[in-house]
Amino acid sequence: MDGGRIAEAKFMTQGCTAAIASSSVLTDLLTGKSPSQARSISAEEISRELGGLPPATFHAAQLCVDAIAALVRKLS
Repeated sequence: MDGGRIAEAKFMTQGCTAAIASSSVLTDLLTGKSPSQARSISAEEISRELGGLPPATFHAAQLCVDAIAALVRKLS
């Protein structure tokens, strides 16, 4: 955190290719945002940034949203 904003985000993911790609996109989306802005990142937005995840792998984007919720709780 720097000045109330997420200065840097990293990830460590084990899982399918979609989970790794979603986590990578999430780090880009988080950087520079406040915790309240981070909370507004949706699974749909992550999927869109990846060109659209198929239904069978959309859960990877949802896992990222769950990680955001945990992060925001930790920052509060």
